Amino acid sequence: MSETKSSYGSIMKATSIFGGVQVFNILITLIRGKFVALLIGTAGMGLNGLLLSGLNLIKTLTSLGVPESAVKDIAKAHGSNDNLKIRTTFQVFKRLIWFTALLGVLATIIFSPLLSKFAFKNYEHTTEFIWLSVTFIFGALSGGIYTLLRGTRQFKYLAQANIFGGIVGLIVALPIFYFYGINGVVPAIILTAFANYLVSLYFTSKIKFEPINISWQETFQLGKPIVQLGLSLTLVNILASAVAFALSAYISKTGSLSDLGLYSAGNAIVEGYVGMVFTAMATDYFPRLSAVINEEAKWKRLVNEQAELVLIILGVVLVLLITTTPILIRILLSKEFIASQSFIQFAVLAIPLKGLVWVVGYIFLAKGNNKLFLTVEIIANLIVLAFNILFYHLYGLTGLGLSLCFSYIISCLFMLIILKKKHQFKFELDVFKFLFISMISLFFCLASIHCLEKTYSIIAQISIVFITVAFFIFEFNKKIPLKSILQKFKK
Repeated sequence: MSETKSSYGSIMKATSIFGGVQVFNILITLIRGKFVALLIGTAGMGLNGLLLSGLNLIKTLTSLGVPESAVKDIAKAHGSNDNLKIRTTFQVFKRLIWFTALLGVLATIIFSPLLSKFAFKNYEHTTEFIWLSVTFIFGALSGGIYTLLRGTRQFKYLAQANIFGGIVGLIVALPIFYFYGINGVVPAIILTAFANYLVSLYFTSKIKFEPINISWQETFQLGKPIVQLGLSLTLVNILASAVAFALSAYISKTGSLSDLGLYSAGNAIVEGYVGMVFTAMATDYFPRLSAVINEEAKWKRLVNEQAELVLIILGVVLVLLITTTPILIRILLSKEFIASQSFIQFAVLAIPLKGLVWVVGYIFLAKGNNKLFLTVEIIANLIVLAFNILFYHLYGLTGLGLSLCFSYIISCLFMLIILKKKHQFKFELDVFKFLFISMISLFFCLASIHCLEKTYSIIAQISIVFITVAFFIFEFNKKIPLKSILQKFKK
């Protein structure tokens, strides 16, 4: 029991830290966007966006997914307490980072004319892309340091690095835009990347390990599993982008641009609202799971604990989201987007199921089942796309919210069947209990919104929110007393 409490406390602490970091990063992005819009106007914003889009495309392809996939190997090496293994893994990762950085530089220089033609329909920005190729070195190196901090679970320093990086990037970019306007876009991107690298460089002292001499042949041999997993992650990201593009194209052709705008805006609210939860927990969960993946009892307990915590947090977050959707639309967007309300509220019903899919999906990654992971992701994405197209055809924008519920039910069952057969894994009773309570509370909120008069609807929603939040706080306190968590944070 004490081990479980310690695990819950660790997960909750990491989640709280990175939930705060995510909120801070969103605020920095909003502030930066506001000032950039004022200083360089719509044309400057467009130029900045197109240049970054081109760089991000090259980054996705040339990084080989190494920063994400290496977390698993670094966490396993760090958890083994084997000094030689730790030093070797760090050295392999360091060289792979340099290799991908130089690959990014070379690819940007070679394809800069094509990037300019594709983005701007001319070759006038070729030189700008060539200059921006240097950002791959700064970006890869700073990203590599963040990966090392994450893999070694030094979350305090990782959080500090993210916050200081955001602040320094803002301080560097704004004066450049102020004095040079649209002509400062390229220098601002380069100097922001350099400033972030300088910030991350400070935190290298927090990762102490002695270098080890290994040949390049050994580097590529030992780094092969990292690259293989990274390529799987890259393909999944490309697939997700392709599915999103296909759905957008279908909506715009068979429906209207207005529907597409409402869907995009509504999806941004849902993903932005709950995305912080997933991102914050993934920062801690994947390294922890990777470190114990060879110990069956430990990894199964960790997955169940993570699933319980995801459902507890989402149970509170989502019942607040579904009841405040009209307010959020008016605050974050405008009253013109109020038509996206039904889509958002029905889409929210799918999020608890998405949380379970997210939790078990990391098992394939930690186990190194790259082909199975890729196969499952391809099938899951195609299921989502098929249901989205079918339900949009039948029920319009609201149907897109309903389709997510059905597609995630199928995806969740599909993944659990595979895990049961391959790893004899199943969720414990508490996971299903939390899922049931969360879904029931969301369903009753939705029913009260659409079936009751305004006064009775508000009373019903407030009652459901109060009961749901109280239930999940009570259940969490049974797992680990809140008092002990508060004491941990004070230390």
